[in-house]
Amino acid sequence: MRTNKKIAAFVFLPVFSWIIFAGLIQSRQNTLISEKATTLLPNGKSISDQEKVKYIYVGMEKCASVCHNNEQMGFQYDIMKSGSHSNAFKILVSNKAAHYAKYANLKEKPRESLVCLKCHVTGGDLDSSFFASTYKKEDGVTCEACHKGAFITKAFIPKEADCLKCHNGSAHKMHKFNFKKNCAKIAHPRPVTKT
Repeated sequence: MRTNKKIAAFVFLPVFSWIIFAGLIQSRQNTLISEKATTLLPNGKSISDQEKVKYIYVGMEKCASVCHNNEQMGFQYDIMKSGSHSNAFKILVSNKAAHYAKYANLKEKPRESLVCLKCHVTGGDLDSSFFASTYKKEDGVTCEACHKGAFITKAFIPKEADCLKCHNGSAHKMHKFNFKKNCAKIAHPRPVTKT
């Protein structure tokens, strides 16, 4: 009888230990997600526990196919696809990118470095659980980089602080960022409807 108790304890103790350990890890991950979500929100806003819904990035083509590439929406996808943001990932194979990577003492190639990817790819610093099968990192900086967020499901108009998360000269030298002037360069407004 005593031997059976020892065997049961020997079998169940590792299982219960693993369950407790996994629960602690999940709890820590939820805390980290909450902390990261707060830093990703525009204008320093915070979100309640009920609003902490993970946003799944779908990619530019999905945005276009749903409603952002027609006359009513001003062919916003076409405008963005031909703009500089859509080339942000492609530029990471250039000699200039290699120079910046060397200057920043990066050990990996720019296309593989989180230092580069966090600004040159929408959601570049997030894990794969944030992306739908339609998402392509090759699209560079897309609609969702400026109008959504890892825990922001409702579209928003970016403020200067949102842009300065990347346009800040932290990884490589940049021209001084002029929010108004740069927004005009990438503008893709809906056409004014006549009533």
